[in-house]
Amino acid sequence: MHASPALLVFHPDQWDPARAEQVKAYSRTVTPVLIPSSDPRAARYGVAGRSAVVVADIDGEVVWRHISGNGALPNPAEVDAALAEIIEAHSTPRTGWSRREFVGTVLAAAFALALEPAMTRAEAAAMATSHAAPGVARPVTLHVNGREITLAIEPRVTLLDALREYAGLTGSKKGCDHGQCGACTVHVDGRRVLSCLTLAMAAQGKQVTTIEGLDDPMQQAFISHDGFQCGYCTPGQIMSATAVVREPWGPTDDDVREAMSGNICRCGAYVGIVEAIQQVRHGGAAGPQ
Repeated sequence: MHASPALLVFHPDQWDPARAEQVKAYSRTVTPVLIPSSDPRAARYGVAGRSAVVVADIDGEVVWRHISGNGALPNPAEVDAALAEIIEAHSTPRTGWSRREFVGTVLAAAFALALEPAMTRAEAAAMATSHAAPGVARPVTLHVNGREITLAIEPRVTLLDALREYAGLTGSKKGCDHGQCGACTVHVDGRRVLSCLTLAMAAQGKQVTTIEGLDDPMQQAFISHDGFQCGYCTPGQIMSATAVVREPWGPTDDDVREAMSGNICRCGAYVGIVEAIQQVRHGGAAGPQ
C-alpha cells in the first residue's frame, strides 16, 4: 500500500461558500481533514484564524501551504506552477504518489473550502464551540423546527447563514441577500421574516420554522396549481403564503398579490401561486392534477 500525504483544510468558523462555481471543472473526490481555524492546531501551522490548505508528507513535514488571506482559492494553473518542483521532489517510490495525484489531491483539498457538505459544516461549527476566541465566535442556541441547535457563530452572522451554513438546513434560499426577493423567508414565533436581514443572535429564545419543518396544505396546493417552475423561490413563497392565510388580508386575488409582493418569482408563476393561496384560504378542493 502506498503512503499518502495528509490534507489539512483550516476554515474559519463562518465563511461564504459562494465560490462553489470554481470547482465545476474539477471532479476528483477526496476527504480532507477539516479543522476550524480557531482550533489550537491552526496556530501550530501558523494559520490561526485564517483559511488555509496544508499538505504534509508521510513524515509530517509541510511540503506545501496555501493561506487564503482574502478568501480566494488557488486555481489549477497557479497550484501547478507553484508546486512543480515540490511534486517532482516527492514523486518517489518512498512516498508513492505521482505528480497527477499530488496536484489533484491538493486542489481537491483547497476546493473543499467551497464544497464542504452541510453536515460537515454543522459538525465543524459544533467542534469549534470550545475553541472560539472571546469576542469572535460564541455559542448561540436556536430552536428550529421543534429541536434545539447550538452553534458557534459571530454576532454578525445572519439567521439565513446560520441555518444554511452551520445547521445544514438549506431549504431557505439566498437570493438577493438584501431583503428584496423573499427567497429566504422563514417563520419566527409564527411570523414571517426575511432571514437574510435577521441576526441569528436575535432569534435566540424564539421558535424558528423553516420549509424543512413545515407540514401544511399549502405545499400540496402549490403542486396542484403549478405554483412554481425552477423552484428556487418556492420555499420562501410557501413560507410567506402560509403566513398570509393567518394574516388579516382581504379576500380578493389583488389582496393576495399585495400580501405576496415581497416574494419575487423570476419564472413568473404568479397565477398558480395566487390560485394555490386562494384555495387554502377559502378551504377549496384541490386544483388541477
